[in-house]
Amino acid sequence: MRILAVSDFESRFIWDYFDPAVFKGVDMILSCGDLKAFYLSFLVTMIPAPLFYVCGNHDAGFNLHPPLGCESIDGRLIEYRGLRIGGLGGSRGNNPASFLYTEAQMSRRLKRLEWEVRKKRGIDIFVTHSPSLGIGDGDDEAHKGYECFLDFNAEYKPMLHLFGHLHLSGSPVNRGAVFKYGSTTAINVSGYRLIDL
Repeated sequence: MRILAVSDFESRFIWDYFDPAVFKGVDMILSCGDLKAFYLSFLVTMIPAPLFYVCGNHDAGFNLHPPLGCESIDGRLIEYRGLRIGGLGGSRGNNPASFLYTEAQMSRRLKRLEWEVRKKRGIDIFVTHSPSLGIGDGDDEAHKGYECFLDFNAEYKPMLHLFGHLHLSGSPVNRGAVFKYGSTTAINVSGYRLIDL
């Protein structure tokens, strides 16, 4: 299974210089938020794979104009090719209409998703906009991660936790984008990442 994971900013490499050979064999696209709807629609037009997404804190327009040809997994657990994939969009704040949630609000949203996770007997890939607290998050309040994500990952042990929100630059190897904790690998997919399972 080859996954293209995207988040936060439109890659010029993809948008302006799309090379089909680079993305050959991509089975699924996962978006962690804060990307323009037409960019996500472009991806599913150019790459013959489904795109599942959660919203970031700059995606309020998706309420009226969601990306065409893409499927929201915000607050849902789906199964695709034997993988159980669940998602929660948003980041810290207090305006759910703009995908901003306090720790308590996100915790309540996560509890609703947990019901589905228990019903399906687990989760393989957890897709969020924000990271877990202390795992690749920022120092300021707006970019702090969620403590409830730490507890969720410790209990359900997804193999991957994909997130964005913090814009990273430079080589993914040198930028602190991959974090292993417990049996979960957390990856900041800011820009784009190709992941082979």
